[in-house]
Amino acid sequence: MNVLKSVAVIGAGAVGTFYGAKLHQLGCMVQFQSRSSANEKPVRVKIQSIWGDFSCSLNYFAETSQMKQADVILVAAKFVPSFDWDCLRKVLHPKSIIVILQNGINIEEKLRKMYPSNAIVGALAFTCIHRKNSNKIHHIDYGLIKLSGLAKQDQYAAQLVFELFSAAKIQVVQEKNLRKLRWEKLLWNIPFNSLSVVLGNVSTTDMIGSPYSLKLVKELMSETVQIAKSEGISMTRKNITDMIERTRKMQPYKTSMLLDFEAGREMEVEAIIGEPLRIAKSKKVKLNVLPVIYDMLKFKNSLTADN
Repeated sequence: MNVLKSVAVIGAGAVGTFYGAKLHQLGCMVQFQSRSSANEKPVRVKIQSIWGDFSCSLNYFAETSQMKQADVILVAAKFVPSFDWDCLRKVLHPKSIIVILQNGINIEEKLRKMYPSNAIVGALAFTCIHRKNSNKIHHIDYGLIKLSGLAKQDQYAAQLVFELFSAAKIQVVQEKNLRKLRWEKLLWNIPFNSLSVVLGNVSTTDMIGSPYSLKLVKELMSETVQIAKSEGISMTRKNITDMIERTRKMQPYKTSMLLDFEAGREMEVEAIIGEPLRIAKSKKVKLNVLPVIYDMLKFKNSLTADN
């Protein structure tokens, strides 16, 4: 029997709410931190999912200071510079496992310096989920979570999280190399998130369907492979082809970055684009397209900030 009984979800957007609701359905005591959804009473949430529709009453809190300590801290908030990592302290106990369900790279490494005593697990969601409204979540396609401990000493904690997610009927696999997982996810996030915004609010289907945008997708993927290779992470042309074909089979989907831009929220530019660029610079990897995309997204983010 799994020793993990309680979960605190930090950032109850579509992804955090969906996976948290699946854990709630399993019987875990799950709390959600979300300023926009905070309520004194449990909120009835309807989940429309390819894995089966269900509904449940969930507890939302504005601040982690209002929440109880939990065995698993599932961080599903967007990784933007304004995110307050100190908020985790209120829900941590000495044996809490911190699970980072966020896009980007170098997140877990920075977190280890802040919370050296807690196990840290990185998790990547390969899924299509969006929020229809405050009480409705639509799980459109896919749903697999790949996870790994940050270091060797974190792999036992990763095994416990794997078992917990499996019991909740979440598709999950445990891997040994978190760094490789991060780069595999960036192979999708870098081209599709960024281009969905800079090309003028387009879906994955739009980008795959045009030879012009598809050329940009492939160029950005190729540059991502180059950066990963500079760190000793091997990805091939087949990785690119497979990723494009999986995206081609997806339902038309607006990326998380595009949804943030349309809603006037800060986008994950630094986590998804900026950090890989800084790695490339440190490794002296020559890039042509990614730096231009980065500047365009920084400009778009400045428009959001101005508003």
